[in-house]
Amino acid sequence: MKARLVAAIVLGCATAFAAGGASAQSQPPVNDSWRFKLQKVDGGFLRLDAQTGQVSFCRERDSNWTCETAADDRAALEAEIKRLTDRLATLEKQSNDPANRFRTPSDQEIEQVMGFFEKMMKRFRGVVENLKKEWEAETPGRS
Repeated sequence: MKARLVAAIVLGCATAFAAGGASAQSQPPVNDSWRFKLQKVDGGFLRLDAQTGQVSFCRERDSNWTCETAADDRAALEAEIKRLTDRLATLEKQSNDPANRFRTPSDQEIEQVMGFFEKMMKRFRGVVENLKKEWEAETPGRS
């Protein structure tokens, strides 16, 4: 049932897009009597609003017909795209700000770097001393 409902929604939306009436920004159709398109599916009908692109599932319930808006991820996706676009603009603005690019390091950052170099130099010195001992052990008579 769900697979058919999704297929019918996709088919209905594709038909509306092909007709050029699914976008809320497009012009309303000349003949408003054809604004809604119906597609029979298991358990009822899908109703496509050709002017707005909104899809509803209509069915008979307790001797009355009711239509419920079908879930549409488009609004959520557009909101996420806007959020990411705004975030990207903010990050680009920050990265282009000379104050962020050419700042002096803090005392803590300097201490971290110096600690790293000190540790590296001690290790390097240990390697050199070990190589010197090995070389002296391999060549007797030199010290």
